[in-house]
Amino acid sequence: MRRLLLLPLLLAALVLAACGGDDPASTEASATAKTGGDAFPVRVTHARGTTTIPSAPKRVVTVGLRDQDTLLALGIKAVGAMDWFGQGTFANWPWGDWGGQKPQVVSTGGFEINFERVAAQRPDLILAVYQDLGAGDYAKLSKLAPTVAHDPRFKPYTTPWPDETRAIARSVGREEEGERLIRGVRERFAAFRRAHPEYAGKTAAITDGNEGSFYAFSSSDPRGQLLKELGFAPSKPLDAAAKGEFGLELSRERLDLLDVDKLFVLVDRANRAKVMDDPAFRRLDVVRRGDVIEVPYYDAPQYGAAMAFTGVHSLPYAIDGAERLLAADEGSAAAGR
Repeated sequence: MRRLLLLPLLLAALVLAACGGDDPASTEASATAKTGGDAFPVRVTHARGTTTIPSAPKRVVTVGLRDQDTLLALGIKAVGAMDWFGQGTFANWPWGDWGGQKPQVVSTGGFEINFERVAAQRPDLILAVYQDLGAGDYAKLSKLAPTVAHDPRFKPYTTPWPDETRAIARSVGREEEGERLIRGVRERFAAFRRAHPEYAGKTAAITDGNEGSFYAFSSSDPRGQLLKELGFAPSKPLDAAAKGEFGLELSRERLDLLDVDKLFVLVDRANRAKVMDDPAFRRLDVVRRGDVIEVPYYDAPQYGAAMAFTGVHSLPYAIDGAERLLAADEGSAAAGR
């Protein structure tokens, strides 16, 4: 599975020592500080059934690739989390502050759930909302603690961020806080659209540039959803080729699917030349016009990572990044005229 958004795993091993050593007592306290205990028990319906959470959770493990981020926005620090990017970076993004209490990594190789590590955290709630959780894995996790999978109305990895926020907020008894966060992010999107009517209806897409290959995300992917909420229109040919999935790997013969009005390319200095100098890529009309927006992923300021997470916690940072990158692009275009 590709950088699910999808960065290559540059390190083969997880640096577990960097993620451990936290004080369990302080982590548990942070998890329950604002939880409304009288909200429980709560029932959450998801793709694997309905889960009853009997009381306010104190030790939450997230096996959804970005669930810990939404949880952090709600004021709760997970005791265990997936290391999606495979480098211990999940606790170091500029939009989040873990205050030195990093979760224990409970994944192997970034994407695979390590059930022994999950069990070692003694969870009383497991969140698998941004995850493609099979029935067998759900059964294993449910034996450890009440487990919440992805929204049954959407395919894995395509649940819109407000629905994802509501599921996680309900699971921890913080629905009111979840709605407040949703309103705040929606206003940020609305402010962008008011400030930039010039983008309304313009087609846009996001592609992952990786060592000269390209993975394009459809409008059902969170990154595609981000572009729509900024006011851009999705690419109908790209969506048709994706066939309802969150994205697809593009062959050289299908790079024409990237020909939109504005193309956002997730790329860093380390692989920029192989991506941007690719002969087939350079022949695209969008490239010739100069309507390609390079979005740094690992490199500061890491706007690409925020667009990949695309949850209620990272979205304000991602919106700011899009505005700054588009402004810089327009400035460069004006200077060249």
